[in-house]
Amino acid sequence: MKVICAGLPKTGTTSLCRALRILGYSVHDHPEHVLLNLDNYVNIFNGTVNDDIIFREMYENVDAVTDAPACIFYGNILSQFPDAKVVLSVRDSPEIWTRSLMQTYSYFGQATWYAPGRWYSFLTPYLSKTVAKLRYFYSCVTIFMSGCDGMTFDANAPGDPPYGFGKLGFKKIYHDHNAGVKQALPPNQLLVYNVKEGWGPLCEFLGKEVPEEPFPNENVSQPDGKVSAVEQTLTS
Repeated sequence: MKVICAGLPKTGTTSLCRALRILGYSVHDHPEHVLLNLDNYVNIFNGTVNDDIIFREMYENVDAVTDAPACIFYGNILSQFPDAKVVLSVRDSPEIWTRSLMQTYSYFGQATWYAPGRWYSFLTPYLSKTVAKLRYFYSCVTIFMSGCDGMTFDANAPGDPPYGFGKLGFKKIYHDHNAGVKQALPPNQLLVYNVKEGWGPLCEFLGKEVPEEPFPNENVSQPDGKVSAVEQTLTS
């Protein structure tokens, strides 16, 4: 493990993942966390596993991790790989991050779990153990990250959503998470980074040559909250 990306989702993590792969790192992004370590994270969330050694077993043959749930457990991962460098990806402001996150939560809540006419989604966890694990996994990720099950509120409702945190709560989560990362690490081991800055700061921090190809711009949110062609297909 060489690079731990501690930035929360919706901070350019997909672009950062792609950039690290261009630089030659093997990376576990959110899809790899789900596909390769779903059972491990379920056990971590439900308390079956309480030893940080599990993170060494999961990531000892990986160069870098990005996105949730690894960003939530950056400290646990760092305890097993204390020489790793940490990249904290950020947005231009807490307000922009909050708007992006709530837009995505609202979209997925309406298009997947609780969409009108998709009543069968309530039955699938009872019909498939994998779906049940995934539902539990994603509920835990959103609860650990935001204090509520992000699939259950309407971000377009007047004022704060009826369940869990509203905009003020999300902004506090963003601030507290970033402040905690900054406080936990010495300056020479941490890069606070906005992907808009491009290759320069990232390559300098990692000791890499700047690639000739443009810095990637991945997973850009759409006005309706859809974040990629793949996800639009999966939820259509």
